[in-house]
Order: sequence, then C-alpha cells, then structure tokens
Amino acid sequence: MLVGLRQFGGSPAVLNLPLDGRVLGFTVAVTAATALLFGLAPALRATRLNLTAEFQGGTRQLGAGARSRLSQSLMVLQIALSLVLLVSTGLFVRTLRNLQNVDPGFNTHQLALFRIDAVSAGYSKEQFADLQARLQTRLESIPGVRSATFSRVALLSGTRSNRSITVPGRTLPSEAPTNFNINGLAPNFLAAMEIPLMLGRGFTDHDTAVGPKVAIVNQAFAQRIFGDENPLGRRFTFGSTPTANAAEIEIVGVARDAKYTGLREAAPPTIYLPATQMPEGVANYAVRTSGNPAALFFAIRAAVKDLDPTLPVLNLRTQEEQIARISSEERLFARLSGFFGFVTLSLACVGLYGLMSFLVLNRTGEIGLRMALGALPSQVLRMILRESLALAGLGVAVGLLAAYGGSRFIQSMLFGLSPTDPLTYGFVTLFLIVIAMLASLLPARRAAQVEPMTALRSE
Repeated sequence: MLVGLRQFGGSPAVLNLPLDGRVLGFTVAVTAATALLFGLAPALRATRLNLTAEFQGGTRQLGAGARSRLSQSLMVLQIALSLVLLVSTGLFVRTLRNLQNVDPGFNTHQLALFRIDAVSAGYSKEQFADLQARLQTRLESIPGVRSATFSRVALLSGTRSNRSITVPGRTLPSEAPTNFNINGLAPNFLAAMEIPLMLGRGFTDHDTAVGPKVAIVNQAFAQRIFGDENPLGRRFTFGSTPTANAAEIEIVGVARDAKYTGLREAAPPTIYLPATQMPEGVANYAVRTSGNPAALFFAIRAAVKDLDPTLPVLNLRTQEEQIARISSEERLFARLSGFFGFVTLSLACVGLYGLMSFLVLNRTGEIGLRMALGALPSQVLRMILRESLALAGLGVAVGLLAAYGGSRFIQSMLFGLSPTDPLTYGFVTLFLIVIAMLASLLPARRAAQVEPMTALRSE
C-alpha cells in the first residue's frame, strides 16, 4: 500500500521502501516487544490478587478510582498522536489546494508535453533547427491538435536556465538578482501557451540566428530593471561585466508574468529569446489539443517516428501531470500522514470504546446503586460521556502542544498558510472530539440501560 503512494514511480531518494529481511525482522521485533511490554502490566496486576477478598466476593471501588491510570495514559497518548498526524494531513492537504489555485500565468489545460534531444542523437545545430520546424509542422497536422510549439526550458518543470546581464549606461538595482532566467521560444510559443503580450511585438520567423538580437521580457523583469520607464527599445548584453564585443540584445516586447520553475515562487524576472538565437539545449514541445491530450500520445509518438525513427520521445506527459510532479513531495507527505493518521485514529476509537466498555462493566454495581438512589438514565449517560470526553480533551490538549512544538519542522513544505493555521487546528480538534463522543456512545447507552435490581443482585 505504501509503495502505491509514490507518484509516477517516485525516486528512491523520496521514498525508499524495500521489503527485505531487515524490515521484516524489525517489524517482528517491535511487534513482540510491544506485546510483551503492554501485556506485562495486566499480567503483573493479576499476580497481586487478594485471594481472601476475592473468595469473599471481591473488592469493589466506586467512582473514578476504579479506572486504570495506565489505560487512561495510553488513551490520552493515542488521541494526542492522532491529532498530530491529522493536523499534518490537514496542513498538507490545504497546501496542495493552495498550489492548485495558483495562477501559473498560462493555460495549463489540454496540453501534452514531451522532449527531444536531437543534439545528443547526433544532429548538428543547423540540422536541429530544421528538425524543430518540421516536427512542429507535423504535430500541427495531427487531427485534434490546435497548435504545437517548443521552448528550450519546459515551464513548471523544476529546471531553469539563467545568465547574468549588463544594461549599458545603467546600474542594476541592488535588489536585482545576479542571474536572470532565460528561455528560448518558438515564434508562436506565447500565443500557444496563451501568455499575452502587454507591450511591443512577439517573435517572428525573421528573428533568425543571423538577424538582429532581440528579446521579450516579462513584467517582473521590466519593473525590476526599468521601473516605470518604457523598456521597449532598451538594450542589454549577457555577462556580469560589459565587454566590447558583446552582442547587444534589443527588447521588443513585454509579456505577462508566468511561472517558470515552480508554483511556489513568484514569477521571476525572465528573458525570452528566439529559439534560433538560443540554439543550445533540447526542444521541449507543448501540444495544445482540443480534447484529452493523453488520447493523442500515440499519434505524437508516431509523428516523431515519421521524421526520424531513431529519435526517442522523452518524458511524454500532460501539463497537469507535470504540475503534479513538482508537488509530489507535498502529495507524498499528505498521503503518508493521512494514512498513519487514519490508522492511529482507528486505534484510538477502538481503544476508547474498549476502555469505556471495560469501565462500565467494572462499575455495574456503582451504576445500579446510583439508579436505585434516583439517578436517571440520562444522567448516567451524560456521566459516562463526560468522563470519556475528559480523556479526549486531555489527549487533544497534549496533541495541540505537540503539534505546535513540531510545526517548525514542516514549515518549509507549506504554501499559503501558517504551520499553526487556526482553521486546521480547530477543525481537527472538533473532529476528534466528535469521534471520541461517538466511540463512547455505545458504552454510555449500555450503562444507561442497567437494571438497578439486577446489578445490585449480581454484586
């Protein structure tokens, strides 16, 4: 079951679950130690019986003193642990929801993604440029494809390419990053990804490797470097220090901000170049479809094979799958904490039910005496529920302190909320209290139905 929690065949570095002799041996040892340790206390208690009292009818303690302090302590510990794990689950689930609600700056729906590495396959840079254009045309001829495009770096892939820049005659602001994200785009990339241009023009087929060097920047770049000034027509060069032979690049357009590496960070200052003027790297294709993109995976592979049967299609997936991959760690921890939280909560419910049933059985004479003296069934019901809720309340209090103390360990994995989020803590607390009350309801009702005379006669 735990192996099944891994997303997309997860890396062993993320979740390594070998079912080998060490794991099985450790499990058997812990199981045996637990059975011995927690079976020892009642076994020792059984050896300290007062034989005289037992043969005379046994000893009777009335009220709270009849309860096992060890059982109570274990019950409180179980509830506290359940709360810690359920709080973690709630925080991770809300983090995933917040990430899903982030606007990436482009349309992520109906997109199929894949990568080709023609240079590693033996293509020259000139052949690579020709292959990209022919493959784009071939992909657009597939029925159900609205557009096809490519870039050097796939958006939201967890990877980046960056370089330092120099703006002639201008000192960069001190808060500006030393390296800026760059990406090489096909002429139709912004339109296909539905990233609107805010100023200027997009790339055209005339922006070739031998033509004037041009760039489109995003709003974050324009604001960071030029403030309120118009960036169109401004020039910059790559490199941290100006050089005489450095090619100047003219800014011809400003695009709306879009996420680059992941969803967590704000859209970084980004420079877009024509793919022909950034020949190094691979081609990451994005195919916009009119329906389910996964339904065209076979046709996409066939299109690549038509052009070159030896060229592999790498990492074919949908954009939604790509986004899920970059948040796979959060999903993993949400599922793990949810799984163990459910198991622990189930044990706590069974334990609370068993404990209250045992207490009701032990206190049959006391309950019969109370009812013989005039106590109503509803009063007995409330008494048992009150005592079980007192245990649950103590467990919740301990769990809240533990969750608050350990919240700093997961702070870096959360997004859009505090590790001490009051809504999550409040919901989990209320949920545990309700579950504890339901687990105690049947023993409480059984106590309320005790027949006074039958109980006193049996005592």
